[in-house]
Amino acid sequence: KVISDDAMHTEKEKEPTKFKDPPLIMASQIVRQWWTGSSHVHLLNSENRLLSAMVKSPFHKRPHAKNDDPKEKLNTDMNYVEFKAPVQYNGLPTVILAHGFGSGLGFFYRNIDDLLHSGKVGRVIGIDWLGMGGSTRVSCWQSPIRSIFSNSTPSRITFCNSKHTTNDAVQFFLKPLDNFMVDELFQSEEEFWLVGHSLGGYLCAKYAMHISQMKDKSNITGPNVTKLILASPVGFSPGPTPDQRIPNSSLPPAFRLVDALWSSNLTPQALVRAIGSSRGRSAIKRALHGRIPHLKQSTSTDVSELDLLAEYLYHVTVAPASGEYAMNSLLEPAASEEGAGVYARQPLGGGLMTAALHGSNLQSMKVLYGDHDWMRFNEEATRKECESIRTNCKIPADVHVITNAGHHLYLDNADSFVNHILD
Repeated sequence: KVISDDAMHTEKEKEPTKFKDPPLIMASQIVRQWWTGSSHVHLLNSENRLLSAMVKSPFHKRPHAKNDDPKEKLNTDMNYVEFKAPVQYNGLPTVILAHGFGSGLGFFYRNIDDLLHSGKVGRVIGIDWLGMGGSTRVSCWQSPIRSIFSNSTPSRITFCNSKHTTNDAVQFFLKPLDNFMVDELFQSEEEFWLVGHSLGGYLCAKYAMHISQMKDKSNITGPNVTKLILASPVGFSPGPTPDQRIPNSSLPPAFRLVDALWSSNLTPQALVRAIGSSRGRSAIKRALHGRIPHLKQSTSTDVSELDLLAEYLYHVTVAPASGEYAMNSLLEPAASEEGAGVYARQPLGGGLMTAALHGSNLQSMKVLYGDHDWMRFNEEATRKECESIRTNCKIPADVHVITNAGHHLYLDNADSFVNHILD
């Protein structure tokens, strides 16, 4: 099912940047692989099994360097999978699918065949963000860990700290994406439709803003992104101001605990790594079934959709910690009298996205939420920003609510999700 396509990569591969981690971290990676029963090879194999079983269209995988040796890491190697439409027509756009926090490109398996057989798309490419999915998990000393100097309280101090600012953390993801788009994909006339989910939607919006600003400031023409689809994105609503926030001392104990763990860069993935292979797999499967209960379960003869996705997500989750630190460097939990939520430290709303998109090549922008999507607390701010973009940038920008769908709307109502991409 997987077609090796070395001819697609005739240019000389960039030499990897090699460096040594501190011995304690090297040892911890060896212990992690033993304790979790997982490795980079296991992750990519589980991705291949999921896509081969759930997607009918053949796919090309980029030759990917081994990343099992804790003594060596690659610099910014992004994992991706390419699918081509069965009938090729000149001028059809390429759809880029970008996953959300803690996820991977394999989660879009229900959308790929319908996009390819629509007659409106030439290629579909799923990507893994740097430090997530099957992409390179760079050392924690290079990962987007929020600086200990941002707050002097002891809870902010972590053993491994790259001292990333929020802007550094944004660039951690955008620079590899830009390099990938320009070096691997860029053709001057080709159109790209950028589709991002959750944190991936936030980063896709940031990338569209980056392209527009580069064109405006330096007259540099980057990838021709003509459509932006943000699926249940984080980041439109600005967080409550300091005088609106409920002090930590007045918060319920559970929320204080979440805030303390969040601020200390302790991620959900770290908890799964800690409990080991058997209990970790069971926890992932239970959580996945709870969040997406309609996934087909196993029969006596077949490996189920739930089993395939759970095994893939397990290996994504227990891979070395890297991009997951964006949870704290890009986002923060906050509570006010109006409610609690997760907010971007650099929000998209309040006219900020509008200002960046002046002169953009975007021909349309859509923001999608599920009708029972926990991210809908962003909807009001999103609608205001889309109205501003329509008025000031002359870009059609709209918000749509998909029925019978929650946060994972691309799985909950795949048909409607694909239709919104294609319309």
